Amino acid sequence: LAACSSPSKAQSSPQPSASPTPILVTPSAPAAAAKLTWAAPIRVDHQPQFAGIGLSAVSCPGIHLCVAVGGNVLTSTNPTGGAGAWAATKISGANSLNGVSCPTIHLCVAVDAAGNVLTSSNPTKGAAAWKVTHVDGPAGCPPPTEGLARCFLGGVACPSTILCVAVDQGGNVVTSKNPTGGATAWKVTHVAGTALLNGVSCPTPTLCIAVGDNGSLAVSTNPFGGSAAWKVSHLGGGGFLAGVSCPTITLCVALGGPNVVTSTNPSGGATAWHPTTVEPFSQYGGLTSVSCTSNQLCVAVDSLNPANVVTSSNPGAGSPAWKVTSVGVNGLSGVSCPSPGLCIALGGTNMVTSSNPSGGAISWKVTNADGPRLTSVSCSSTHLCVALDIDGNAFTSVNPMGGLATWSKTKVDHHNYLAGVSCPSDTLCVAADGAGNVVTSSNPTGGAAAWKVTKVEAGANQLSGVSCPSVSLCVAVDVEGDVITSTDPTGGAAAWKLATVDVGEPNNGELSGVSCPSASLCVAVDDNGNVLTSTNPTGGAAAWTVTRVDTPGEDTTRGGLDGVSCPSSALCVAVDANGNAVMSSHPTGSSAAWSVENVDGGNELAGVSCPSINLCVAVDADGNGNAVTYTNTVGGATAWTVANVDGTNMLSGVSCPTISLCVAVDDIGNVIIGTAIAITSTNGA
Repeated sequence: LAACSSPSKAQSSPQPSASPTPILVTPSAPAAAAKLTWAAPIRVDHQPQFAGIGLSAVSCPGIHLCVAVGGNVLTSTNPTGGAGAWAATKISGANSLNGVSCPTIHLCVAVDAAGNVLTSSNPTKGAAAWKVTHVDGPAGCPPPTEGLARCFLGGVACPSTILCVAVDQGGNVVTSKNPTGGATAWKVTHVAGTALLNGVSCPTPTLCIAVGDNGSLAVSTNPFGGSAAWKVSHLGGGGFLAGVSCPTITLCVALGGPNVVTSTNPSGGATAWHPTTVEPFSQYGGLTSVSCTSNQLCVAVDSLNPANVVTSSNPGAGSPAWKVTSVGVNGLSGVSCPSPGLCIALGGTNMVTSSNPSGGAISWKVTNADGPRLTSVSCSSTHLCVALDIDGNAFTSVNPMGGLATWSKTKVDHHNYLAGVSCPSDTLCVAADGAGNVVTSSNPTGGAAAWKVTKVEAGANQLSGVSCPSVSLCVAVDVEGDVITSTDPTGGAAAWKLATVDVGEPNNGELSGVSCPSASLCVAVDDNGNVLTSTNPTGGAAAWTVTRVDTPGEDTTRGGLDGVSCPSSALCVAVDANGNAVMSSHPTGSSAAWSVENVDGGNELAGVSCPSINLCVAVDADGNGNAVTYTNTVGGATAWTVANVDGTNMLSGVSCPTISLCVAVDDIGNVIIGTAIAITSTNGA
């Protein structure tokens, strides 16, 4: 359920809505408000939203460009700038990207599990800037199965723009002197029997070292010379070699389980390589990736939970020369260090950055590239905002414009979906969950112990929104057509009273939002296009009136109203799943008192907040990242302006405590802040 808020008070969750039948009534015109400036998203919620293809490899040709790959290509020109500094691009035709190499900022080459190379001369410019070319295995081969191991390209190294060498799990190297030249520019050479080659490093165009299972080492001083130009040997004891990095022709570092295997003469055969155990053996994972900026700095990562970075300023000097540091995330799979002042490690959905890689845990910063859905937000003032997520967490900040460090995470409702929140003051916040509970606090920033979960409904009815016009009145709604009211919100279950107000045809009873500008007016909305109003919200079912204002069209799957906000009795604005704003200057009147305007195409509007009759901000949930702002009722639909504030993410809620501050939240854990005066935002995780 998405969410919306009343004027700095309420947050509620929508249900699907219907196509409108316009009713041409125009509310009275307020004065225009100042234009909002939106800062970049700030990631505050760092748990993975769902299982999927994680990040697997990264390449940084310099401190101003890093390219990571996994299910998507992620690029950043400011790699330490936090999650907001990274852009994700889905490349059509690519299948599970496993490796990437960028010899310069003008060439990046990635490889995938279906025998494709992906090339770009402008990697930050989106999907259109990437070309997919099938170079290995049968045409259209699927991800590797038995007999199709050569489809799986496991790594790539490009020491220059005129040499790239990839390796596959069928013992082949795939080389090109013109990586962007199409399929005919790539040559497949079988060099290593049935070895699964996992990684390759080329410190110069005249030396390449590939590694694989059974301790396989494939070395060539002429990578284009065919099979005879590659010399294959096997380290004593065999074992699985997961990766290799050669900063110069006089140092190569490979990885195997808990060991680093080093050589100062990489082309000298197996006897020129020496294993060193640098971390305790674990059956649950070992070292996975290594990056050496020079002979004086190597950084490796492992797949343990929690994961370690392992660093050395003298890689060939044995285990005492390697330092193991836990960085607090699970399962790292790739690392790239373009200079001693920048290292990027990654795994799953995490990126871990450092400007001092050997400086210990405090020197590493975690950025999450994915997070669970934030459902709602309420700001009682510019000094308190509370956001909720689907995992029962509250995120609070007394300085919401201050960046990631000012937001604190607290588990307030175990195992339940938090659907809406309303903070009428800095000393009261009331949240609603999906199991019929209210979660209240008189000290929202006081940690878990400051929050109380109260069951207010029999059974497991799903609360979808709540609005508290003051500390002495809160009104919640559920998907069964009930309103639940209290004049003492922290007083426990007995302090809450339930009334069923929205039942029977043509109503379907699924209330999706509520807004109470005062104790003498509450307006709720449902998913069948009705508004429900009351001038005495605690007066029971008879005190509520149901009015149809937004009639479902032929496509009822995108029906009715998703949220509502009333800054006063002189203006209420509801939004629906077809991009419409439904407005009234007399909300307790008949259906003729409401007008329907399309303000965001056919996009689903998920929430709206009006801090005054001078300003309303709606957000959309169709993956367009739009905030839709209203400053003048006279012009109808032209009074609304659409701005992209969050890329292609789904915005799920918004709260505006004043006309100069709006805080929106999205489905991947970001908060997005709009102010009437431009601000500087901190992005991160």
